[in-house]
Amino acid sequence: MPRSTRVITEAGLYHVVARGNNRQELFHEPEDYEIYLRFILKMKSHYDFHLYHYCLMPNHVHLLLRFYEAEPFRKVMQRVNLAYAKRFRKRNHYVGHVFQGRFKSFPVEGDSYLLECGRYIERNPVRARIVLHVADYRWSSAGVYLKGIPSSLITRNPLYQALGASDTERQARYGEYLSTERAYESMVDHAFLRNQRV
Repeated sequence: MPRSTRVITEAGLYHVVARGNNRQELFHEPEDYEIYLRFILKMKSHYDFHLYHYCLMPNHVHLLLRFYEAEPFRKVMQRVNLAYAKRFRKRNHYVGHVFQGRFKSFPVEGDSYLLECGRYIERNPVRARIVLHVADYRWSSAGVYLKGIPSSLITRNPLYQALGASDTERQARYGEYLSTERAYESMVDHAFLRNQRV
């Protein structure tokens, strides 16, 4: 049966999830995480899109992306995951699928859920009990928002900019915002269950 073509929504906002095949680990050491992020950065030189938030977990990836055209939406993740899979196989002498099928993409309907989705993504390591605090996890965009770490990969979430008049104020308010669970977390968890826990 042919795969359905991905169609971009009016908002162009997507929470994208890619998981290791059979839930195997995708990243074994710091260089693996860095390489994956470099592949995304390389795509930014070819396609017009924004990455607002990300979190690379040991066996899966969460990204909040905004696309303006259908081609980048179809190509960016496909090419990033293909490039990473080739490297993974060569480095680990691995045969077989690296990722579990195609990446999943959940439309984020408008800017109202933009910050909610970002919080869901960055809280992943806390929910998985890898770290106690969001700011302690190295492989997410949280450092950009909580510590002002410069990043050529990240476009700051427009709703983050509205949290205060200065970076210090925005960082403090966003830190409070990250400290609690919200409605989007329940929504996405249910969506994952409906999609066989992507």
